[in-house]
Amino acid sequence: MRHNVLKDKILRGEPAIGAAIGFPSAGLVDFCGFAGFEWIFIDAEHGPIGWTECLAMCRACDSHGMSSIVRVAKLDHELIMTYLGTGVMGVAVPHINTAKQAEAVVKAAKYFPEGRRGCDPGYRSSGYGLLESAADYFARSNREVLVAIWVEEVEGMKNLDEILTVPGIDAVHFGPGDLALSMGYPGHSDHPAVQEALAEGRSKVLASGKALIGEPADAATARRMIEEGVLLLSTQTTAMWGTLFKDYLAGIRASHE
Repeated sequence: MRHNVLKDKILRGEPAIGAAIGFPSAGLVDFCGFAGFEWIFIDAEHGPIGWTECLAMCRACDSHGMSSIVRVAKLDHELIMTYLGTGVMGVAVPHINTAKQAEAVVKAAKYFPEGRRGCDPGYRSSGYGLLESAADYFARSNREVLVAIWVEEVEGMKNLDEILTVPGIDAVHFGPGDLALSMGYPGHSDHPAVQEALAEGRSKVLASGKALIGEPADAATARRMIEEGVLLLSTQTTAMWGTLFKDYLAGIRASHE
């Protein structure tokens, strides 16, 4: 496992610009590396990315020195272990509603004594056991793996103070769309009540010392998020490209009308 420069930036309080990718494409990761992104958010929750695709995407990240974080589909010990075995440098888990669930995420991501991740020194995450002793690898992994959680429902917001006391959680993000659904405002994450809850949640994360994750789709939003204390920018590449493509096509078609 390489040194996770993303965790260094968090400790220094410096923002890191990443690209969120939900397509099972190592080529797209490679493209983002050449473009200059610092890390890749591999979305295996909403995208059709299995562990073999994640493995290829991790290799593409490594070729550019980018850190990689995978969001798994759910809180599941074996699922988290499987994806971590591909060599990703961080794991994110959605729909965390209690401190107990947050603790379970840490337990799945960390080896003893910090967790109960199973012994797997022969997988890619350890360099297939060729680079260092198992003991050294276990200690290194516990230091380097970044653990993030998504709080996305009313229950999670109510329990946020307790969730933020859990050791081993490095970063937190809120899912505005899911929170709006949970609050009874489907499709209206811009509702004042939802925005108020999000603002309160972000303030609590910043006060806790954990890193705040943001999901900008344009430079202006990214700059605003950085001013508000966001450290991990998970750029919404699909939304960004969609806007550019639609404007491009509209511009061409308008000239022929």
